[in-house]
Amino acid sequence: MKRIVNFGTKGQYMRIWTLLLFVTVLCTCTTSENITIDGVIEVPENRENPDSRTLKLVYKVLKAKEADSTKSPIVYLQGGPGAATLVMEEFWENHPLRNDRDIVLMDQRGTGKSEANCTEIGATIFVVLRDDLLGESQYRTLDTILSNCKENLKQKGVDLAGYTSKENAADFEDLRKVLGYDKWNLWGVSYGSRLGLTIMRDFPESVRSAMLAGILAPEIDYLNNTVQNFENSLFFIFNRCENNIECNNRYPNLKERLLNVLEKLQTAPLRFDLEGELFVLNPQDALLVLFFSLYDRNSIGNIPILIEAMETGETEPLNNALKNIEHLYTFINWSMNYSVMVYEEIPFYDAVAIDQYLKQSELGSGFASYRSEMQLLADWHSFRAANFEDQPVISEIPTLMVSGGLDHVTPSSNAKKALKHLKNGYEVVFPDDGHNLFNPCFFQIAEDFLNNPLQKPNSACSTERNPIEWNILNPIH
Repeated sequence: MKRIVNFGTKGQYMRIWTLLLFVTVLCTCTTSENITIDGVIEVPENRENPDSRTLKLVYKVLKAKEADSTKSPIVYLQGGPGAATLVMEEFWENHPLRNDRDIVLMDQRGTGKSEANCTEIGATIFVVLRDDLLGESQYRTLDTILSNCKENLKQKGVDLAGYTSKENAADFEDLRKVLGYDKWNLWGVSYGSRLGLTIMRDFPESVRSAMLAGILAPEIDYLNNTVQNFENSLFFIFNRCENNIECNNRYPNLKERLLNVLEKLQTAPLRFDLEGELFVLNPQDALLVLFFSLYDRNSIGNIPILIEAMETGETEPLNNALKNIEHLYTFINWSMNYSVMVYEEIPFYDAVAIDQYLKQSELGSGFASYRSEMQLLADWHSFRAANFEDQPVISEIPTLMVSGGLDHVTPSSNAKKALKHLKNGYEVVFPDDGHNLFNPCFFQIAEDFLNNPLQKPNSACSTERNPIEWNILNPIH
């Protein structure tokens, strides 16, 4: 079944937009306990441009299994930026939170099925990683890849100025109106927390509550802290291993060994076969492997064996880790990712301070291409956010902020800063988790909060220690 719904005029399109928003409902699919609604909304690419083209954004509603439930829905805000959302359908399909609440999913503009562009970039960049490229040679190679993408976008008439959290937030407000919800509950993770806070700022009357994890608030200048946050978390993991008898006996002196590995890889990179093709592991690749391993508590347990593999040339652990990285590179839409990051982070990037930090960093050799990568990012487009986009969100909307004590991307200090401006904000920290926080305790706390958002949820289970399970045996898990 296909039908067109006339949504009406759009007064919020920055005074110059007055258009009909059309919603295409592709189907209403029903099984005994499973009702889903699939549809498309059409929105302006750039609401500040009266001549903007439009985008078709694909959404799915997983209706509550209790057909008579009147509880407000949950809208899931994916991270990245640039990750697809509809791939989460299977995760939410039988989730307990769906028993009495609709779950709303939408691929954000420029991701997944919502007019994603240059989808080949992730795979192409990973091919570049296979080679031993540093400095100027890597810069030229990546610059060519990104220039080809930008030329493709230009020919398609893509307006990169439209790929911002503000526009993204307005898309979700349009979707809420289309679906007829009075208010909904935001569920944002990582970049989704930034998007959630933007929705709270721009459309406060539409939000009943917000459950945000891995906090990236507007006032957090992400690029200024990336290297330091990574080093802090990595060295903290080394201390955890040192204080664990079994781990320390199996993997002593991890920090010293890593520094020696980085020095060795500078002159003698490790060469090995990865899925039938040569991979050359240099110092920056070594740190990249460790960076991605810090995301999840399970992969954190693999960090010691990965450092050992870099020492000995045992390639099986490295192969498994790199396959996961390759998957993540292809999962993100880098065109959308770069557009958001350049607009919202580059204006507040302190290159001088970062240079000073890199000069004294113990892992300095692994960041040889950091400056050129920042230059590539800055060159992606010329659009820059005003200072307004760097200010904290002030709100009375009930907000639960959840962090991992081992998070190397969005440390718990981010949430503490943001909560200063949220009158009804609550903090929960899982001391033994990284950036990925989905666990039974997390969902129980979230459910308690959703059922009574003006009352601090019972978070006792988050304080129960859950030590890292170090990978003492091969192969990598």
